[in-house]
Amino acid sequence: MCENDLKNVVQIGIVVDNIEKAVESWSKLLGVEPPEIIETGPLEETKMEFRGRQSSGRAKLAFIKLENIVIELIEPIDGPSTWREFLENRGPGIHHIAFDVGKPEECLEKLEGLGARVEQRGMFRGGYYVYVDARKSLGAIIEILHHYRDR
Repeated sequence: MCENDLKNVVQIGIVVDNIEKAVESWSKLLGVEPPEIIETGPLEETKMEFRGRQSSGRAKLAFIKLENIVIELIEPIDGPSTWREFLENRGPGIHHIAFDVGKPEECLEKLEGLGARVEQRGMFRGGYYVYVDARKSLGAIIEILHHYRDR
C-alpha cells in the first residue's frame, strides 16, 4: 500500500546556484567529508521529461548521507527543468521531499487525487524518479523514487 511507503522520508532536495560552495558549507556544518559531485546523464540515458515533453535538463548533484536522511544538493546546468525553474523563480532553497516507494503508480494516483500533477520524471542508474507538484494541496513538491529490486 502506498500509505506504508509514505511513512519514511528518505531525502530532502535543495536547489543551489553553486554546488561546490554548498557542498563545502554543508560539509563544514555537519562535520562530514564532502561528497562527490556528479552530473546527471544526457537525455538518451535519463529519458527526462519536464511537463510532459522531453528535456535536455541536467544538473550537478551531491548526496550527503546522514544517519536518518539524505540531503541532495542540486545545481541545474542545462535545459528546462523543475530545478532551473525553481532557482530562477525562487532562488536557492528546499525543492522537494522524497519517498522511496515500492508501488509508485499507487502513490502517484493518490497524489493526483489530491490535485497534484506530475512535473518532471526521469531515470537514473537503478531506478527512476517522478516529481509531483503538490504545493497547492500539501505545500510541497514530492519526489517519488523507485529503485528496481533484484527479483
